[in-house]
Amino acid sequence: MLVRSRLVVALMLVLFVGAIALAGCVESSEEEAQTPSGASTVVNSAKQTDSEGKTITAPAATAPAGGGSETGGGEGGGGAAAGDAAAGEQVFAANCTGCHLNNGQDAGGVGPQLAGRGVDETAIRTIVENGRGAMPGGLVSGADEDNVVAYVLSLQ
Repeated sequence: MLVRSRLVVALMLVLFVGAIALAGCVESSEEEAQTPSGASTVVNSAKQTDSEGKTITAPAATAPAGGGSETGGGEGGGGAAAGDAAAGEQVFAANCTGCHLNNGQDAGGVGPQLAGRGVDETAIRTIVENGRGAMPGGLVSGADEDNVVAYVLSLQ
């Protein structure tokens, strides 16, 4: 009789855990699926792929031979971006550094190291808006997007 009651308890426990696991498998709206402002996003995969399943190793845009960005950014890179790089660093820290380690300055995160990549403003803005690989698009918008673009451009 004791074995039977333990079996029933174990079965109930398995069903309870299964019900909790399935509770997370419901449909949600696109708004509900967005990462809240100020939250870090961590994806459990270092490999990044595009929409066709091809592995992404680096952004398509590269720095011109002179070392500055294509937007006229030269040393520090912030030249043509409409946003405020200092404000962008704070937004980046709250929304992006979970994947782009040390505010985009270090390698080893889910997202690539952003410092010194030579990416221009147009490419940065396109990736922020549309996403790439494991990174979803639209994590920031409006003035926050302008500021983050200015900050990432300053890392170039």
